Amino acid sequence: MQITRRAGLGLLAASAVAPLKARGLGSDITVGALLSLTGDWSTLGIASKALLEIAVGEINAWFESTGTPGRVSLRVEDTKLIPANAVNSFKTLVGAGAKLIIGPQSSAEAAAILPLLDDNGAIAISQGSTAGTLSLPGDSLFRFVPDDGAEGVALAAALDTTLVNVAVPVWRADPGNRGVAIATRRSFTALGGTMTAGVEYAAEKANFAEVVKQIAAQVASVSNGDNSVAVQLSSFDEIVDLFKAASAVDALGKVKWFGSDGVALSVPLASDAQAAAFAMKVGYSAPTLLRTESAQPKWQPLVDAVKKSTGIDADAFALAAYDACWCGVLARLLSGGNYQPTWKAFLPQSAETFHGATGWGRLNANGDRAFGDFEFWGLKTPSGGGAPKWTPVATYDGGVYRGLGLSSISAG
Repeated sequence: MQITRRAGLGLLAASAVAPLKARGLGSDITVGALLSLTGDWSTLGIASKALLEIAVGEINAWFESTGTPGRVSLRVEDTKLIPANAVNSFKTLVGAGAKLIIGPQSSAEAAAILPLLDDNGAIAISQGSTAGTLSLPGDSLFRFVPDDGAEGVALAAALDTTLVNVAVPVWRADPGNRGVAIATRRSFTALGGTMTAGVEYAAEKANFAEVVKQIAAQVASVSNGDNSVAVQLSSFDEIVDLFKAASAVDALGKVKWFGSDGVALSVPLASDAQAAAFAMKVGYSAPTLLRTESAQPKWQPLVDAVKKSTGIDADAFALAAYDACWCGVLARLLSGGNYQPTWKAFLPQSAETFHGATGWGRLNANGDRAFGDFEFWGLKTPSGGGAPKWTPVATYDGGVYRGLGLSSISAG
């Protein structure tokens, strides 16, 4: 049985239409989504929404072609990346009958809804949460991206390979970004690098003039003028305001800057002339999950479709939302009903044999993606001129960091 050419699955190949009907698919399935469409990290939210709409359309077409009764509907709530909003939106979704939730994007939101999942018989599959503190066995939160330990290894390799000896970590005070900072410190020091005490800033209403002053002081305390110092910033779209403040400090424009997954391909950063100019000056690059070559026949048409409809280049975090929708529904087919313990028991099984837009979907014992490599993106002015564009500048693949030969991977 072929599910869809794009999903390319071979998944559940031993199943036939009759057994699927026998599993109780006579009723519709509501998929809920907790996405940031108008708040921080809206680049991921908008791309995820577009990909979920494609996934639901494909699933319904498959159901129709196989004569399977029941259809999937999608209901999206805009959380603005605010945990309290995620809780309220979650309640709205389960009240509308959604037992499968895609998202939320951030670890702070995921932590907020985690206690509500079992009480409401729901499963959540996040495409953006990476906090190691949420890597827990037996819970009902699954994550189709690796936890922050993997990203920390990739960032440490980037620092080490680009001859950084000392890094100044800076992070937004939320579980995900704090986790990236902790993981990067652990991995970079294991490679022999040095991390300063670092700077944490408030998740809301941060005073970036003061934050930048603290960053500059730590850079000055370790700088020796040999380009071996870098700033590693774990953030969301508030990076625009931080970079504007940093652009006024000469010393901060002379060191390398590395980012985190919450900013890779950010539309707000690319769209702000002052912040984008600073990003290019310091060779800023940010990692996100690698879009693998083996899965390109699956992800390329999806990326092209999202680019056409939204103007956004969908990264692998967004593609993980598409894969999560497919796997969640396939697990529902296997489970034969909406009983949450059975449904969630089948989810790792469906992921194990799923080769989708983000490659093989295997989950670890804690329900997180078992593995993953990364690609680093930086802003670059097109050769013909015009607004800065996000461009792949390096990969971390198979344990090796490789620059792609673009000037934007090192400080200007």
